[in-house]
Amino acid sequence: MKPSPAAERNPVGSHVKVGRGLVEAFRAACVDSGIRVWVHAPYLVNLGSPTPATYERSVASVAHNLARTAALGAEGVVVHTGSCIDEGSLAPAMRQVREGLLPVLDALAGDSPWLLLEPTAGQGRSLCAGVEDLAAYLDALDRLVEVAGAGRLRLVHANDSKDVRGSSRDRHERIGDGHIGTGAFTELLEHPSTEGVPLVLETPGSGEPASPCLPLLQKLRDAAGAR
Repeated sequence: MKPSPAAERNPVGSHVKVGRGLVEAFRAACVDSGIRVWVHAPYLVNLGSPTPATYERSVASVAHNLARTAALGAEGVVVHTGSCIDEGSLAPAMRQVREGLLPVLDALAGDSPWLLLEPTAGQGRSLCAGVEDLAAYLDALDRLVEVAGAGRLRLVHANDSKDVRGSSRDRHERIGDGHIGTGAFTELLEHPSTEGVPLVLETPGSGEPASPCLPLLQKLRDAAGAR
């Protein structure tokens, strides 16, 4: 069945896991079914770590995951922006990020997957978390283009929150059951910067067929497209 124009505006999906040895079959199945795929790098990746071994392994992990993402035919790999850990080490950590990622990005071909940077909730000494870190990132939806540049918002992790904004805690909740609420998602889906940008659920039970979050987001998306 052909999706409605509103459905094409914001594809909504859930995480997909792939076992080893199934790369080609997985890639072919995704093409046949029209499923869009992204890869999430390991959570231990920290490009701002002051420990040389951790930093070097993090850079290698990002490069490896980009290669695997390309092999799978996925659209991009999500990488947490990391933390500097030690007090007063922000500037060196940001230099590390630049020095580690630029060669990786330079090695990518024109049709390579996107490297998608995911800010954290502010735990520890996060490199990117609050508005002061990313020029009002998530501060107001009307600044998304100003912050990232047109076309650079490529994926949204959709989840409500068990904790209030500014708590520096990253505990996901089902859509509408947390402190974000459906109103914020309605505004997100109505904003022109999110047009065509897929949403991936990160809510409790989002992988279960009976999860109410996917139908709810689809309903909000359709309503936004009808306005």
